[in-house]
Amino acid sequence: MRGWARNLLIKDRAYHQRSNAESVFFGLRRRYGETLWSRTWFGQFRELVMKSAVRNIERAIEDSHP
Repeated sequence: MRGWARNLLIKDRAYHQRSNAESVFFGLRRRYGETLWSRTWFGQFRELVMKSAVRNIERAIEDSHP
């Protein structure tokens, strides 16, 4: 594979991953609000982790029901 073709393939894969990540963050913001209420960096990190964990639990429950 030529160098430029390989670079295009890498960019395409990276774009798709970025697109997926942005979709997940959009869903989190829409469902749980755009604002992080914690003032410190660690508090904001913890708040985001908790929102993500709650969403993962909700998805697991949704997937378990036929």
